[in-house]
Amino acid sequence: MTNDDQIPNLPAGFESSFSGIVHALIPSSLKAVNRLIGAGVDIPAAYLERLAARARAKTASYIAVEEAVALAVTQGVAADPTIAHRAMGNLLAKEYRQQGNREAVAREFLNDLQQTEELPTQSTEPAPELDDDWLNVFERYAGDASTDRMQRLWGRVLAGEVRRPGRFSIRTLRFLSEFSQQDALLFADFCTSAFGGIAPNRLVKPEGNGIGNLLDLESAGLVTGGSGLGLERNLSVVGGITHLVEGSLGIEFVVPRLEALSIPACILTNLGKELVELLPSRNAMAAAIAVANAIRQPAITEAYLVHVNEANMARRIQMIWRDSP
Repeated sequence: MTNDDQIPNLPAGFESSFSGIVHALIPSSLKAVNRLIGAGVDIPAAYLERLAARARAKTASYIAVEEAVALAVTQGVAADPTIAHRAMGNLLAKEYRQQGNREAVAREFLNDLQQTEELPTQSTEPAPELDDDWLNVFERYAGDASTDRMQRLWGRVLAGEVRRPGRFSIRTLRFLSEFSQQDALLFADFCTSAFGGIAPNRLVKPEGNGIGNLLDLESAGLVTGGSGLGLERNLSVVGGITHLVEGSLGIEFVVPRLEALSIPACILTNLGKELVELLPSRNAMAAAIAVANAIRQPAITEAYLVHVNEANMARRIQMIWRDSP
């Protein structure tokens, strides 16, 4: 079966978006898009245009639908017709607005799947199916995404979940629905000094007593150790080597004389680790190099950037530093 054989009658602009998606992700992608589009699957492109036009002015077709539904309601219940008409008008307006938001998220989702280099295994077997309960929660939040920033964010979330189901918890979805742009900028700034779930104290310890930003991140549940800056991350050393890994990128430390490497640091929570993957402008390689330099100590003789494959095997791609013998 080809990719095209799996694609139903989608509205204009959606069908062609599946051409660049990895074959194994097509089933889950279709499930996600069909959930977001809903009744729009078999409605022509003019349907989408009416959704956009609704924000500017009511079209004749919208008015006709509104009046027809309101009439049906007032005939079926004992209510003030004018109140029923206004109630149905508000209901329809809300649903049209949310439908437009969901379809904008669907477009961002497909765009992310096409343009991101991260790919699953080359197996032709379909990826694990998306959880229906997760999709129910996601659909609700996507419907409230009224700004370009939030639509892009939710698109990235859905793309990440399709690539690896279970990547983002329902708790993370709930958090993101209330994540302000100011909070996002604060967290993004913090994450320039974090890699592999830690931010060394040398990079994030504020001068003087100005720990307000760290306390805000800690109270939000994104980091631990911000208030006391007294936590440590211990890395086991095997054969003189230890790694700090984030996704497919890692830092390899050569530690010939220790069995464990202790790093004073603020620690990202599970929620914080999930959100790191959603920062669009973060340079993970630059963050890794900054963290490796901050961790540098006499016990470590060499540090490298490494690529970590699906079998958890590390391949060196760049030296960060090496101490002279």
